[in-house]
Amino acid sequence: MNTENQESMAPQSEDQNHENLEQQILPTESEQAKPAVKNLEITGDINAHLTEAGKWGSFLSILGFVFVGLIVMVGFVVSIVFAFLPSAALGGSPDFPFPTFLFGLIYVVMGALYFLPLLYLFRFSSRIKQALKYQSQEKLSSAFQNLKAHYRFIGILMIVVLALYVLMFIVMIFAGLFAGMAGFLGMPA
Repeated sequence: MNTENQESMAPQSEDQNHENLEQQILPTESEQAKPAVKNLEITGDINAHLTEAGKWGSFLSILGFVFVGLIVMVGFVVSIVFAFLPSAALGGSPDFPFPTFLFGLIYVVMGALYFLPLLYLFRFSSRIKQALKYQSQEKLSSAFQNLKAHYRFIGILMIVVLALYVLMFIVMIFAGLFAGMAGFLGMPA
């Protein structure tokens, strides 16, 4: 008999049986990190849905690029106009706390913030159409990677906006309390 056959036929201890069973049943650490996905099939319905999602993504991203361009142009125009207008002409005092051209800068910053998620959406839509047209697994993966980046950016932006809302709400409450206390005590607010 072969020595390997003798070893396999030899009785194993309880611990060895348990370890062998764990190795067969439990996934390794690398298998746990990645979900076990068998080959997915893109059926006709799924193909139609993804194609339509690609078309709508293209439409929305191109429309978004146009609006971002308009927002940035308006920001530059507002900055230039406000830079040449004295702040008293805007109904404010001549010693306005910050330069008025910064109002236009807000539009430019908003346009810059909206550009990146639109770029991710455009990449998703163009790559999903290419993946379906050429049956490319690499393009499909890249498309969904861009979709993930799009939603991650939007999610982080929403968290930041909600945090700013909470912060503004707290500041308004304390400003109202201090103004009310100043009025109650007869001090100028």
